[in-house]
Amino acid sequence: MRAPPGKAGLRRSLPEGRNGRGPGKARRILCVLWVMAMGSGFGTLEATAAELASEYQVKAAYLVNLPKYVNWPAGAFAETNSPVVLTVVGESKVADEIPMIIEGRIVNGRRIILKRVASGDAPREGHILFVPAAEQKRSPGLLSKLRDTGILTVGESDDFLERGGIINLVRRDQHITLEVNVTAADKAQITLSSKLLGVSKVEKGNPK
Repeated sequence: MRAPPGKAGLRRSLPEGRNGRGPGKARRILCVLWVMAMGSGFGTLEATAAELASEYQVKAAYLVNLPKYVNWPAGAFAETNSPVVLTVVGESKVADEIPMIIEGRIVNGRRIILKRVASGDAPREGHILFVPAAEQKRSPGLLSKLRDTGILTVGESDDFLERGGIINLVRRDQHITLEVNVTAADKAQITLSSKLLGVSKVEKGNPK
């Protein structure tokens, strides 16, 4: 895996502020997120960065970064440059933050496309599926419909991994922390990099 770009490189690749007048507050926030998410601070967000970015922005940045650390099963992409489809079920403030982050970005040679589906839908196509906490409460059986689909499921609920989810983004004290269910990942034929696992709380359990 290539080493993450330096802070200067990240700044150059981020979109300009409004009317092309250079970096504004939104750009500074994104720079903090990209540096932390792609560098040694990938696993947690410190309180100093939280002052600049909301929890929704942090989770959105993590979702966009995940393709760098994930290998999907053979056949998941039609072409070598096919985009990564990131799907969000139902309403989510996290999803509202994603378009600004993915604009013009290429991850491992692929664009990232955001797809939003109605509450209760269980899409069986795509690569990453984010299930907001409110949606999991409304559709408790959603994850069971996605078994063996090769989709990386990501949530934000305390019991997300217990229900068969693969990655959970949860707030612990002043951090947003990654939790991983490696058994669910194996069942979905998804390989998570050692770097990702090294900064995550790793759990093993039977995916439901």
